[in-house]
Amino acid sequence: MSFRDPASVYAWAESFTNLERNLPALDKRVWRLDRMRRLLEAAGGPDTRLRSFHVAGSKGKGSTAALMAGVLTASGRKTGLYTSPHVSSPLERISVDGGPPDPVLFTGIADQTRALVDRLAGSLPGGFSPTTFELLTLLAFLAFREAGCDDAVVETGIGGRLDATNVITPEASVVTPLDLEHTDILGDTIEEIAAEKAGIIKEGVPAFAAGRPPESKDVFRRAAALRGAPLAFLDEEVDIGPVTPGLAGTVFTLRLSGAEPVSFTLSMPGAHQAENAALAYLCLRRTRDGITEAQFRSGFAATRLPGRMEIVPGSPPVVLDGAHTPLAVRRLLEAFQALYPGGGVLLFGSVSGKRPREMAEVLAPAFDRIVISRPNAFKPSEPQEVWTIFRQMHKGVELLEDPVRALARARELAGGRPILVTGSFYMVSEIRALLVGVR
Repeated sequence: MSFRDPASVYAWAESFTNLERNLPALDKRVWRLDRMRRLLEAAGGPDTRLRSFHVAGSKGKGSTAALMAGVLTASGRKTGLYTSPHVSSPLERISVDGGPPDPVLFTGIADQTRALVDRLAGSLPGGFSPTTFELLTLLAFLAFREAGCDDAVVETGIGGRLDATNVITPEASVVTPLDLEHTDILGDTIEEIAAEKAGIIKEGVPAFAAGRPPESKDVFRRAAALRGAPLAFLDEEVDIGPVTPGLAGTVFTLRLSGAEPVSFTLSMPGAHQAENAALAYLCLRRTRDGITEAQFRSGFAATRLPGRMEIVPGSPPVVLDGAHTPLAVRRLLEAFQALYPGGGVLLFGSVSGKRPREMAEVLAPAFDRIVISRPNAFKPSEPQEVWTIFRQMHKGVELLEDPVRALARARELAGGRPILVTGSFYMVSEIRALLVGVR
């Protein structure tokens, strides 16, 4: 039976082992690249038919990848973008020139992919079936090939070294700022996490890194030297400023070493987006010198992502952001306060395995009323535990596990002031579905 629509394709992929739902340790049966290589080889090597850029990191990698793809599209190149996770729909993960692939083309590709997987059953390396992420990665490359893409910007899922996307030989490797995340998988120090992210650096392929935190730099230097890869750090190559965030977007100026300053306007609010755009600019300016400043401006201005400092207008306005690490919520809070200096109400939900106490230390003092809720059931969460943590730091905290009731209560408490929804992409997904009717 053929797939009916893209939604049925994603439901089929979800029936396999989904590492986003329940992350195992670095079990070599699950975390291995030879299985992904075998799938791509059996499909005719779609990843080899286009030029690609590979993006890893802890914070801003989705935005940086999207900004790069937007510029490439604006330069006249048909460009595929593969990102994760999705916020409202799995259709967000695979796009061509800013939109989803043609549904008929996509379901046809999926029919072929299912037949290929059935044919390979039991013969893949390790004797283990493909994971959900491996299947989506294969579907992305096939969709890009069938759509006639010239370029692809590919975001890692988790880490880098053993991520399923790390089978490509890109035109450049890009690493955004790092934070302590997935520590049970990637390591519990910045240096260990940097080593996993540096795994995307390839032999002789230019690498561009944000270089934050600073202790990551030596790790990247060693990895680049070992592989003979030219390496550039954003803070050593680009001056950023001034940055003027606003409700309609972010205006900023940057100057590449030895060049004149240039100004840009981003549709995505937040000063941290200027850093993401600067890293995208550095990489593309050094690797694609034919892209004009006008094309950079057009591509940056056209780029938007759901759940990344996304403002849903209304009374009260609701700001949606999937920040889920201390560094991310700190950057988010700075951006929120720049736009809404009068404060607002926090609606927070975090999945298990994150660092809610450290996030609470950043967020709790900034809001007079806080509502704790439960993210969707995709991942386990402990809202009672999160509420207890916030309650230790703030008396104006309420627990409403049902997102519908939590949003209604946050609106009551806001009295027209803005509501910030954060702590997890899964929390954002729940509230966004209530606000815009898309899941």
